[in-house]
Amino acid sequence: MVTAGGGLPVESMMRRLSGFFLSLALGPGLLANARAVDFQAYPVLVELVERLVAEHGLERDAVETWLTRAEYRESVIRAITRPAEGLPWHRYRALFVTETAIRNGVEFFRAHRPTLERAMREYGVDPAVIVAIIGIETRFGTVKGNHRVIDSLTTLSVGYPRRSKFFTKELGEYLVMTHRNGLDPLTTKGSYAGAIGIPQFMPSSYRGYSVDFNGDGVRDLVNDFDDAIGSVANYLSRHHWRAGQPVAHALDAGADLDELRTSGLKPDLEVAALEKRGLRIPLAQPDWKVGIVRLESKDGYDYRVGFHNFFVITTYNRSQLYAMAAHELSSEIRKRL
Repeated sequence: MVTAGGGLPVESMMRRLSGFFLSLALGPGLLANARAVDFQAYPVLVELVERLVAEHGLERDAVETWLTRAEYRESVIRAITRPAEGLPWHRYRALFVTETAIRNGVEFFRAHRPTLERAMREYGVDPAVIVAIIGIETRFGTVKGNHRVIDSLTTLSVGYPRRSKFFTKELGEYLVMTHRNGLDPLTTKGSYAGAIGIPQFMPSSYRGYSVDFNGDGVRDLVNDFDDAIGSVANYLSRHHWRAGQPVAHALDAGADLDELRTSGLKPDLEVAALEKRGLRIPLAQPDWKVGIVRLESKDGYDYRVGFHNFFVITTYNRSQLYAMAAHELSSEIRKRL
């Protein structure tokens, strides 16, 4: 998803493995798995209707009809409370960096090599990273989600107070996007958090970063692999991917670097300062900023250095684990090409 693919930078960390990580539903009114939504009972939806009519020129009757036909889904609330990013690294990695994923990634790369190489020329983004992201998001386009997007986003708008503002905005973006692209907002499916298509872009990212990479006049991330590849490359490029620079590298396994570890999603340590402390940072220039990433293994902690491009990947999904999985999967794919 791109940060969930914009504002929560695309595709965000809250849409992974809905069928595997469920918790008890929170909040009132969750007795049925699905129920019709009375949008007039929710001020956020009433305000959304007004905004879409006034700012985007959508017809009031159409918007009200769409929201009336949306359903509140208890399963969406359960799923979003337990994303895979809450797992320790060794379990998280085992979900995404597998022999099957590597083999399928190599096949995907070979099948789409001309498009991937063109994306690298035009955007400067490592094609193996593009492939790895698509692999993690949708198993290379084979699992794009089975939730109606309008149900997911409406449910999260009214039933997930912590992120209600974000998901209400994404619901509005979705209705504008489908209207302007001639799509039926009642039939498009995606993830439980509303991410759409082969690269799992949130609606705001779909509108803001998708590209018509095959020149057919349509930005189709649901069915078109060329558009999906170009859009992932464009997204990473627009978030300042640095062509030719590394993503991450292992550090001395015997070092205790806990006091230096980066907890956030931006590089916060100067390479020159780290080297003065005796820590060698492979592949780096003295004027770069990096982060020290701590990963929980079965027997303790491992440490990696995350370069600028590592943190660019975290804008796609706000998780260091996600970025590391994308890096490791892309590395394994590249080895076998």
